[in-house]
Amino acid sequence: MLKDLLPTESIIHIAGREYRVRYSLNALLCLETEFMPLEKVLETPWYQWDHDAVLHLLHAAMCDMPWNRKAVIRRSFDRVRPDLFRLGQSIEAADLPALRAEIADALLKAMPDVQDHSDEKQESAADEGHMRAICVDIMGMSEGQFWNSSYKDLHERIDKYFEAKGLKEMPVEVRLFDKDD
Repeated sequence: MLKDLLPTESIIHIAGREYRVRYSLNALLCLETEFMPLEKVLETPWYQWDHDAVLHLLHAAMCDMPWNRKAVIRRSFDRVRPDLFRLGQSIEAADLPALRAEIADALLKAMPDVQDHSDEKQESAADEGHMRAICVDIMGMSEGQFWNSSYKDLHERIDKYFEAKGLKEMPVEVRLFDKDD
């Protein structure tokens, strides 16, 4: 469907306001630069994230807000608004459980779908550099578009590219019919 081509957004509520956020590569770079890589954050279960982790995850999510575009392009993540201090002032201890769940949901929506390949036990050595090379150098995506995309967007786009080029098999459409013969 066409709506599947649109970037996925999540809603996070902070101090009575609603923010539509995405965890793009820009947001994950902000998190890595200002706090720690997402992989380290995810070593702790989402329901045990402390106040500091929640603040940094929220601050990183603000990178995709239109008013933060210039700061993000310049990689001045300390200028992303609302800043950590203002976020800390607006979050009550009672808000933390709901915020943790909303952030975890937003992160899940930004990650590629896990497909069950139990008979295929392959580990890939590809990293973000390889992903950038495929997207920007081979597929011709702009740097800005690459950084504004989530991992999920990029994985889906790479899969479609490989399928269109014949480097990967197209998925087979399965239809289920009732037989009333």
